Amino acid sequence: MTIVPLVKVNLVGILEDKDKVLEAAQEFGAFHLIPLTSAQKELEAVPAGRGREASEALRWLMDSNAQRRPITHPDDFDLEAVIEQTLANRKALRDCEDRVARLDQRIEDVEPWGEFSFSDLAEIGDYRLWFYVVPNAKLKQVDPTGKILEIVHRDKYRSYIVLLSPEEPAANAMPVPRVHVGAEALSVLRRQYEDASIQLEELELQRQALTKWRFVLARNLAAARDHSARHRASLETADTDRVFVLQAWARRDQVPEISRLAESLGIALLVTDVEDADAPPTLLDNSPALEAGEDLVEFYQTPGYRGWDPSAIVYVSFVIFFGMIMTDAGYGLLLLLLLFLFRGRFTGSALGRRMFRMSVWLMISTAAFGVATGSYFGVTPPDGTFLAHLKVLHLKDVDTMMKITLTIGVVHIVIANLMRAWHEQTLSGRMQPAGWCLVALGGLATFLGQGTPMAVAGPVAVVAGLLLVGIFGSDRKVTSLKTGGLRVFDGLASLARVVNIFSDVLSYMRLFALGLAAASLAETINSLSGQLNHAVPGVGLLIAIAVLVLGHAINIGLGLIAGCVHGLRLNVIEFFNWGLKDEGTPFRPFRKEETRL
Repeated sequence: MTIVPLVKVNLVGILEDKDKVLEAAQEFGAFHLIPLTSAQKELEAVPAGRGREASEALRWLMDSNAQRRPITHPDDFDLEAVIEQTLANRKALRDCEDRVARLDQRIEDVEPWGEFSFSDLAEIGDYRLWFYVVPNAKLKQVDPTGKILEIVHRDKYRSYIVLLSPEEPAANAMPVPRVHVGAEALSVLRRQYEDASIQLEELELQRQALTKWRFVLARNLAAARDHSARHRASLETADTDRVFVLQAWARRDQVPEISRLAESLGIALLVTDVEDADAPPTLLDNSPALEAGEDLVEFYQTPGYRGWDPSAIVYVSFVIFFGMIMTDAGYGLLLLLLLFLFRGRFTGSALGRRMFRMSVWLMISTAAFGVATGSYFGVTPPDGTFLAHLKVLHLKDVDTMMKITLTIGVVHIVIANLMRAWHEQTLSGRMQPAGWCLVALGGLATFLGQGTPMAVAGPVAVVAGLLLVGIFGSDRKVTSLKTGGLRVFDGLASLARVVNIFSDVLSYMRLFALGLAAASLAETINSLSGQLNHAVPGVGLLIAIAVLVLGHAINIGLGLIAGCVHGLRLNVIEFFNWGLKDEGTPFRPFRKEETRL
């Protein structure tokens, strides 16, 4: 749990070697480049090329439901031809899908009129056919006087009427406007639909055949993006006459490797430490078991380089909060089983493996809190049983649960303040978080210790904490009456956060509220299922099972959403608000992309 110390690296070489140095630096993969010149105008002038088209072609092939075995050797691979064929296939297939859909709708519209074709006007005395779809409720409004008409089809709701007339009938001649059927016969439309469907199948097979190139295309695409990244980097170096300077941030512990790299390339190397005026990126480093905490932290905010890494604390507290919100042993064990069955889906990437490990701990936490609260798919174990003895928390004991959740909130916020005080460099930076710790702990002692000596010690701690915050509101030196007044103002402004600490601690009540809601909903589902089973003999059992499955599935879904949203929110809002001072930028290594099968 640490922020990796960095150094500033300067690589100096002759311009003729710049491309070679950039490729070697990209292969090394451990530099966070520092732009020394603005390359925006030059980059805007560079043609887009086929990068976007290649990405779209690869995405089209990867989204295909049917995949062929990929070709991994590029001997017969023609990048331009594959991209052109793939994009042409995409356009043709989408157009064909639209045509099939249009024909399907036309057939559905024309079928009620039956098979017909328009005769030559001279053969029918210059009469024309006019088509109307009349709701059966309006048939009485059709006046046949002076009209030649026929009902050719009728269903439950509508009547399909053909009216014969040389000119279009007046708008009030029929109770509804006429419809446009089109000139093509039903048999012609069906033949066109068959031809389009066959063409659609052929295009799908063509797409499937093209999927054999997806690996080679991805590798070429990665190479193209690597080349684009090197091109951008080359525009952001400092070039003077025949010399260039490439500047980057790098890990301090990798300086020996960087020295060997510079020596092998025959270029000069200058390494300097971080200065006060610098704003280095933040590189977090945690053990594999806690790496997922970095993803949770950077999801919302990257801590500043001079701050501290909260990944481990956020990871552990998120697991605990999630379990408290779902709080059902049955749900936890069921989801743990599903994770085990589908564990292969998570092994394809480092991120997937990190998410799998964290998910396992989330489900273990859910099961553990479910055992502690005695909830197994909403069922409470009978008194006297082994599982009943493991029940140590009672969700419906509002007073106790409030005390537990508020204690958790205070502890969480105190840890945040202590970590901030530990990493601060100034006296006020250390004393203010210490003062807020006293305020939080004093308030908790006052609440928990009613009728005990703690009720007296609590307010004393609150007052002492507020005094610390007010006195050390800033590091402003008092040299005159004006600066003394400003120092007092700084202290009063700092005390305004007392409202924040009160509201932030109360926010942790959501842990109890959401846990109680999930448990109550599970009990309600079980109760409703039992009532349906008794109310409807025979088939009631099937209905009851369906209610159980559907109800608990919905409750699990709601629990997963609530656990992720609120469990993470208490960390990135309340905890970060008191623990982190500055926001930093993540360390982005300049490295080559990897392509895997």
